[in-house]
Amino acid sequence: MNHPTPSPLSATASTRRHALAALAAGAAALMPLAAAAQGAFPSKPIRIVVPFGAGSSPDVIVRLMSEPMAKALGQPVVIENKAGASTIIGAQTVAAAPGDGHTLLYTVNNTTSINPYVYKSLPYKAEDFVPVIRVLSVPYVVVTSTQSPYKTLADMMAAAKASPNKLNYASYGIGQGTHVAMVRLLNAAGAQMTHVPYKDTATTDLMAGLITTVMEPTTTAIPNIQAGKLRALAVTGPQRVESLPDVPAVNETFKGFVGDSWHGLLAPKGTPAAVVAQLNDVAGRIIATPEFQKRLKDLGLVPAGGSPADFQQFLKNDAQAWAKVVRDNHIQVD
Repeated sequence: MNHPTPSPLSATASTRRHALAALAAGAAALMPLAAAAQGAFPSKPIRIVVPFGAGSSPDVIVRLMSEPMAKALGQPVVIENKAGASTIIGAQTVAAAPGDGHTLLYTVNNTTSINPYVYKSLPYKAEDFVPVIRVLSVPYVVVTSTQSPYKTLADMMAAAKASPNKLNYASYGIGQGTHVAMVRLLNAAGAQMTHVPYKDTATTDLMAGLITTVMEPTTTAIPNIQAGKLRALAVTGPQRVESLPDVPAVNETFKGFVGDSWHGLLAPKGTPAAVVAQLNDVAGRIIATPEFQKRLKDLGLVPAGGSPADFQQFLKNDAQAWAKVVRDNHIQVD
């Protein structure tokens, strides 16, 4: 889970307005879809539930999409924040909604790929949703204090192997994406560290050297790295990110490692395939605009896209990978 903290990506109001204006202009290419949308769907405003607070990474990104989406569909798009419980509150809301395409969930990997394996019981199942589109990937950055003795990921993991559990790492909570991803990295390195779960960000303690390391989403890590407040050791994607070109991927040290999260749009089970296809088409065109892609890349995010079937296969593979980490390491929340 990855993004509960209000993020610097909400930046300044003028930056937000500029980005929204550019995306709205790009929506002109989508206008032919609006005419087609005047039939059975959509017949009323679209509600997109975000299981995080205002200003969080998912909230800001979906708001960038909402205006051009509304123009393309010919109906208002209303964002509703339902934060808490590792996306469970928001996910439960959408799972119980009618499958008509008018209520959607904009969420991250915890909802379908981690929660079902971490929690003994959930008020929803992954099968309660149908995939619409994967919007982007969220690399994590392995960061440490600028005063830390560790200059590379290999250095830090070597120290962790030499003194098991002497070093520590923070996360946003047991079973959250930042926790499970770090466990996955430690497994790849054959190392052990002590987990210190936080209810919120551990950045202040990390800067003070009270915590050895944290896996932080690019959206919140990059501003502190660029300001010289944190040292970046590696990014978890399959390759380096454009906004941190000098920071190696974990894959360069531990071959084959990938530990990204993602943002995606889901609909309640039973939503007609034609409606899912229409939503996918509209969202896919927005994702493909140069303005949207530039905004994501500046934040260290990686644009995705693709068909509902692509997202379905991705979710299957993603869940299998994270379920193995959860089970192998006995990560569980009652």
